Amino acid sequence: MSHAHTSTAPTDGQRALAPMRKLQPTRGVVVALGVWVVGLVLAGIVPLVLLGANPYEAASTSRIVVGLAFTLAGCLVMVFSAYLLYRKTGSIGAAILAFVPSFTLATLGMLMTTMKVLYGT
Repeated sequence: MSHAHTSTAPTDGQRALAPMRKLQPTRGVVVALGVWVVGLVLAGIVPLVLLGANPYEAASTSRIVVGLAFTLAGCLVMVFSAYLLYRKTGSIGAAILAFVPSFTLATLGMLMTTMKVLYGT
């Protein structure tokens, strides 16, 4: 019984391709991603429900403070999960992909707070 062997050596004008491997996330990676999603909900959805999407719509000072607190707490959860993801995978790319949205949401939360305080009527 003979097996046909296909060569991965490049032919004229082509590059050699690395073998594809199936991604199999570990339980720790899945938990870190789940924690990241919880942080995303805390940082994005809860303040949206509390304050509304319109930055020119008025909100009470207590709601603004609670919304900003949820945003910053959710961002801290996201940063913590990004650190866990980095420790589990050893991939700095995965950590960067988790860090960037947390800093973006923190900035947007501060902007929304400023808009609500200054322009809310």
